[in-house]
Amino acid sequence: MNLADLKKEVYSLVRSNEALFEFTQNHALEGLLCFDIESGSTWINPKLASHFRSSTYTENISSIVCEEDLEKLLKNIASSSNAGTQEEEIVLKIKSESGLSVRCKLFLSKQEESASALAIIGCSELYEDTPTPAIRKGLREIAQIGTWEYDISNHVIRLDATSSSILQVSEGSNLSLKDFLYLLDAETYDDGHISEFLNGNVNKLIDFEHEYQIKTKDGKGKWIKLISLPYTEDQKVKIVHGLIQDVDDRNKELYALALKEEEFRQTFYFAANGMALVGLEGQWLDVNKSVCDMLGYTKEEFLKITFQDITHPEDLEKDLELLNELVNGERQSYQMEKRYFHKNGNVVWGLLSVSMVKNDNGEPIHFVSQINNITQRKHAQIELEQTITRLQAIRDATTQVSIIETDTEGIIQSFNKGAENLLGYESDEVVQKHTPEIIHDANEVEKRQIELSDELGASLTPMETLIAYARMGRFETREWTYIRKNGTRFPVLLSVTSIKDKQGNITGFLGVAVDMTKIKEVEKEIKSILNITQEQNERLLNFAHIVSHNLRSHSSNIFMILQLITMEVPESTENEFFPFLESAAKNLNETIGHLTEVVTMNETTQENLVPLSPKEFIDKAINNSKGQILDTHAQVTNLVGEKPEIQGIPAYLDSIFFNFINNAIKYRSPDRTPEVKVSSEVKNDFLSIYISDNGLGINLAKHGEKLFGMYKTFHGNEDARGVGLFITKNQIEAMGGTVEVSSEVNQGTTFHIRFRLA
Repeated sequence: MNLADLKKEVYSLVRSNEALFEFTQNHALEGLLCFDIESGSTWINPKLASHFRSSTYTENISSIVCEEDLEKLLKNIASSSNAGTQEEEIVLKIKSESGLSVRCKLFLSKQEESASALAIIGCSELYEDTPTPAIRKGLREIAQIGTWEYDISNHVIRLDATSSSILQVSEGSNLSLKDFLYLLDAETYDDGHISEFLNGNVNKLIDFEHEYQIKTKDGKGKWIKLISLPYTEDQKVKIVHGLIQDVDDRNKELYALALKEEEFRQTFYFAANGMALVGLEGQWLDVNKSVCDMLGYTKEEFLKITFQDITHPEDLEKDLELLNELVNGERQSYQMEKRYFHKNGNVVWGLLSVSMVKNDNGEPIHFVSQINNITQRKHAQIELEQTITRLQAIRDATTQVSIIETDTEGIIQSFNKGAENLLGYESDEVVQKHTPEIIHDANEVEKRQIELSDELGASLTPMETLIAYARMGRFETREWTYIRKNGTRFPVLLSVTSIKDKQGNITGFLGVAVDMTKIKEVEKEIKSILNITQEQNERLLNFAHIVSHNLRSHSSNIFMILQLITMEVPESTENEFFPFLESAAKNLNETIGHLTEVVTMNETTQENLVPLSPKEFIDKAINNSKGQILDTHAQVTNLVGEKPEIQGIPAYLDSIFFNFINNAIKYRSPDRTPEVKVSSEVKNDFLSIYISDNGLGINLAKHGEKLFGMYKTFHGNEDARGVGLFITKNQIEAMGGTVEVSSEVNQGTTFHIRFRLA
């Protein structure tokens, strides 16, 4: 068959034979070789020809395949009786144009449907096989690959030097089959091939490759790969060659790698913090449960979105910038705080740490992300920053209050605007440079130092004196003298407290001082006014004594003279002016009596107060008002109990309760029966007594300010003098109490009296 027919026949078969078409697709990756078995005519396709650096696509099979391998190939073809496609993996040496040979794996297909038998050989892999025996030996030693040979007739295994070294036996040793199999621990690792040795069925051996852990002299064991290459002739094994490779390091590395992978897997899926594998385009490849719990998505939902989809827009640009730097090799990893959107729409703060995984060629594969939920910490941080900002604003706003912070050694750490204004120093003049001693009066500190040293039984430095109480956890507010930068002095009220961390350890001290200059000036002025007032009061009291004493004598004389005139000169009483004179004398005598009573009240002191039950005096006042009660049909109710007792003066209580109850009936409404109720309650250290009526009431808007004034009347009663409430109020205040009133016109009045508890 000529070349044109051969080529045409091959194309025809490829188009018509589906099995052959599949064969070319799967096993002709490196080229196609076809030849007529009878004539040897051969055609190779352009791809295979390119490996031979040949411009022609036609050769004879004998010029392509080495003679030894060609003979094997032809024998296999001749022994095959099956029609159709037959695939059998073989190894052939193919000659190159330069005389070198290459080893390739070919697949044989014999087609008998055509006029003549064709062999269509697909090349799936090409590899060089040109090293010299010395080079091959060196390469085997480097790769820890030794050879072995089984002498069938003597049942002996012959080992080369490398094999002997791998098996840890003497070089040049010939091992019996039993010893060789013992080394391989065949009973444990038997895969069927070793059994053929044990049973003497050498002819059943085929090519095999298996790994075993051998028993070494040091007892540690070693992993090897055992390869068997039996040579058969006339379907009988003539000799068994083989290779032994030391794969112990590789297997241990694989085992270590497997452990690391398992460790990573366990860490990944069961880590408390979120972990994820992220693709180069941002797609989620895998996530652990913590990420799902943190952001509210299921794993399946994550795999359908990208991290960009749930990243806060304000953080996305920075994240992508760092990611690009990572891909470009500008950094090994990065960490940032960022905001994610939870599935429910809430913002979740995460601390993101990202690293990159590369393949063997250094190309990025994916990213490994760790995400810690820092939402609570971030919220606390934001609140802290806001608090610090507010505190700083407050400190800066207090321009007339000095706030100075020191460390535990007393070195100034902060100096607010108020301190600058009051003391004349700039902050940078004192911070980290001085202690507060610079602004204190040294003599004043020394005096306090001596006092505290005696009190605490320890020697103190000036700075320790200023912070001694604060260091003990006590609070001290004390007046000191501050000295300005220009040397002038001014008084301050200074409070020193300790600053503590979360564990309660003192980290510094805080001194807050208020300028007392104006307060001292006002205090001085007030003292002066009090002294003047006290002198005036003493003079007034003396004057009241004199007036009370002298006028009482004169009024008594006048009243007695009028009585004598009435008795001795009765006709004088008929004078129209005499009644006026008599009334004036009576009123003068009454006024002097009131004045005497006021003087007596002002001289009363706290030593005169005794424990008294108010109920007794209220009942007495009601009884003394019996005639008025019966006359007006008034209803008077006393709800005050025997206890508690109050601090009082008996005569004052008689007067107070009688006046209030008598007035309640006196100023009754003509439209209804008078009702008076007396009740009480304890508030703090006082007993509050309420005397309520349903009488005429008082217009407080009109008369409220002068209600308790002397000689003030509001209802126009003939017997009203305007003295009772004045005296009553003074009596209550003399005993340390107070009186208040609430009233509505034509509704009634309530007097609220507060007495100190006994």
